[in-house]
Amino acid sequence: MSLRGRLAVFPELVALIGFMAVFLFFTAFAPNFTNLDSISNILTFGSNLGIIVIGVAVLMISGEFDLSVGSTFAVASYVFALSMNAGVPPVLAMLLALLVSTILGYINGAIVVWSGIPSFIATLGTMLAYRGIARGIGGSDFAKYTGTPPLLFDILNGPLTWLNELSHPAGNFRLSIVWFILLAVLMAFILTRTRWGNWIYAVGGNEGAALAQGVPVRRVKLSAFALTGFLAGLAGVMQFAMRTSIDPIRGEGWELLCVAGAVIGGVQMTGGLGTILGACLGILLLQMLDQGLLLMGMAVQIFRAVAGLILMLSVVITSSLSRHE
Repeated sequence: MSLRGRLAVFPELVALIGFMAVFLFFTAFAPNFTNLDSISNILTFGSNLGIIVIGVAVLMISGEFDLSVGSTFAVASYVFALSMNAGVPPVLAMLLALLVSTILGYINGAIVVWSGIPSFIATLGTMLAYRGIARGIGGSDFAKYTGTPPLLFDILNGPLTWLNELSHPAGNFRLSIVWFILLAVLMAFILTRTRWGNWIYAVGGNEGAALAQGVPVRRVKLSAFALTGFLAGLAGVMQFAMRTSIDPIRGEGWELLCVAGAVIGGVQMTGGLGTILGACLGILLLQMLDQGLLLMGMAVQIFRAVAGLILMLSVVITSSLSRHE
């Protein structure tokens, strides 16, 4: 099989090639890029976004978008924080936050499925609405956990001390990295080895044909939206466990980063094509880009410009490969 054919069958290879190219570039030109503290920052902050991008990728493969994940992230964080401050046991507070975020995701799906409004437009509206909810329940102010950090915080996102102490200055490896890897492996297995996973690809590839074959299209889309909301909420809970505070604009703009990461990772914007591995590589590439440019003393605007160029290049490559598949 030719290289073009391999890249068409395995779109995540494009993300892997890009990932290695960016890594080698910053290894050569960014001071201290390969130090453990730098690598740990890429993986720790990338894992928070990565948990969300897993859901975003699944939804995009099904042919839909969710631009409200950043707002859902903030709502879940506030629910978690304010519940614990009100005396709710940490585990119950976490379950409540995850229930709320799952419901928000389901509402997105219900709007899209039952109204026929394109998901891009529908979730653009709920992005603003959910951000308003976050500001409302938080009183447009910070929320901070004032008690003794419970064991749950360490389980969700505690430091990997033994690994952090291997470098000087100490690294920032945290358990969110482990959870991210486990969730990515689990979701990759579900997408490739289960009937629901096959339905996701079928619905995204050709919704009409999937419906004709007996696939419950509406139910599949509702479940994908709910999963996306759940994972956005889980990321919010896990980040709060690390920082123990939340502000009204936390997660703002993350929805675009997650879509960009998925597309860079080979997930087709029209649905039906993509992998969890590719999406995860895409979001880690963006985080690596952010860290590398920071070490080189570049402004944040440079990151946005370069990320945009990589995104456009990825779309062009993916579209070209799909035409020659």
